Amino acid sequence: MGLGNYLTCLFLGLLSVYTMACSAQDSSSIRTPHDTSIISNKYASVKEDMNIADLANRYDDYNRKKEFTDGYRIQIMYTDIRTDAYKNKGQMYKDFPDLKSYVEYEEPYYKLRIGDFKTRLEATYFLQQVTTLYAGAFIVKDKIRIKQ
Repeated sequence: MGLGNYLTCLFLGLLSVYTMACSAQDSSSIRTPHDTSIISNKYASVKEDMNIADLANRYDDYNRKKEFTDGYRIQIMYTDIRTDAYKNKGQMYKDFPDLKSYVEYEEPYYKLRIGDFKTRLEATYFLQQVTTLYAGAFIVKDKIRIKQ
């Protein structure tokens, strides 16, 4: 087979794969009695084991039930005097009523942190507002509450 024929076959093969991929959106799903699902269109059929679908659903359910995840908070202060930490926490509610505040004890310091930010970008946005009142504030990685 010559190079021209080889390139022609390669081109037609890639074209057919592209056509199947483009038309995959027009698919329908059929349940079979053997714990599989067949997703098909006029170009291709895909057989899916229902155990895989069940595992994916369980994973989604697990993630919905989680109370905490990795994220960011803004640390306002740390002190070894408990009353100072809680006094400033009360002030946080006045200054930033939309942000939840937390006092965490890590011996020998009490850390005052605010917010539950999923991304560092979101935390940075609020940090710009916080530093107008609390110049020493900074972003820290923490376990954050998932909003429900």
